[in-house]
Amino acid sequence: MNRKQNTNSPLYTMSEDRAAEVADYARTHSLSETVAWLANDGLKTSHTSLSRWLHRWTLQQRLLEAESSANEFRDWLAHSFPNLSEKELDRRAGLMFQFKAVKSGDAKTYLAFATARHKVKMDKARFDQRERAMTQDREKWLEAQRTKIEAGLDALFLEVKDNADARELFQKFKTVATQATT
Repeated sequence: MNRKQNTNSPLYTMSEDRAAEVADYARTHSLSETVAWLANDGLKTSHTSLSRWLHRWTLQQRLLEAESSANEFRDWLAHSFPNLSEKELDRRAGLMFQFKAVKSGDAKTYLAFATARHKVKMDKARFDQRERAMTQDREKWLEAQRTKIEAGLDALFLEVKDNADARELFQKFKTVATQATT
């Protein structure tokens, strides 16, 4: 029976450095010794919680390593085969990640990580799409403002065209206004 991990456990709130230290200690000591060692440091946990945490932490490290390897493979592919599209590079790197992740063990957890990895990519794509839309909207708005300013300048010029001093001031004003809107 799979129980959901208690992420409020002090084991899940440790820093990465501390987690690595605990995992390293657990590699060379029994669970009982590790639980006692943690208790001496003020972190109380049970054998079961520590065992679950170690399993999850180890798998997470393997998957992070698989992702790192996949990214290195993608960089190598991009350098070695510059004609490959971004989509193809991502596809091949994804296959490398899947191969290494499945090889590392727990298929359920792999699926969860792969799903999360895909969700992050989709979120980034949506974010990029929104950024592009906002940039386009801003450019449209600026163009509309420029058009209004130009129409106002044209109307003002019609009013001052017969006065040489006013025309000179108008030209200075037009130059400043044009520079401010570009």
